[in-house]
Amino acid sequence: MNENIAYLRKRLAQFKKCGYDIIREREFAFKKAGFKKGKSVLEIGTGMGYMALTLARKGFKVITIDSDGRIQRFAKAILKYYHVEKIVRFRSMNAERLEFKDGAFDYVLAVNFLHHAKDPVRCLGEMARVAKEKVLIVDMNKRGAHILEKVHAQEGHRHDHPKIAFTEVQKFFRKAKMKVKTYRSRCQTVIVAKKGETQ
Repeated sequence: MNENIAYLRKRLAQFKKCGYDIIREREFAFKKAGFKKGKSVLEIGTGMGYMALTLARKGFKVITIDSDGRIQRFAKAILKYYHVEKIVRFRSMNAERLEFKDGAFDYVLAVNFLHHAKDPVRCLGEMARVAKEKVLIVDMNKRGAHILEKVHAQEGHRHDHPKIAFTEVQKFFRKAKMKVKTYRSRCQTVIVAKKGETQ
């Protein structure tokens, strides 16, 4: 078995054992997002590729950005293993300064990225700018954050803490004249902000 896949499966099992089913959580977020086939998607923060894989396996063409080349190489290996690497494009980019035109993508999403952002408000602004229809923000709630801390502690390191509350994210999008819906799962909060439908 590919060593990247072996590591991925081990990590997924480790999280699941602690109460965080990553695959189920990604599926929950996807369902709540209401993404329609044939639409363009930009992912902010490739990470280990869980969400890119979820979208690619459903037939979405995705551009995913991250500033960490090492983690993107890992994600590429995962997508290649599942034979969907050709429908996902990887770009190295800073989320605070997206190199795309206004409204360049139908959907823009960030899953478990915002708590890593140095300037989350600037990142939200850039996401809203390049989104034509929707922005999807998914991040861990208190239970999810506790589990993440536990897993990272087992690996001998710490994890970043959020610099912005979910209520502030909601306020940001409402101020940008977007309709905001919020959903909660066991370990995540999902915020869907839609353009052209103010509350």
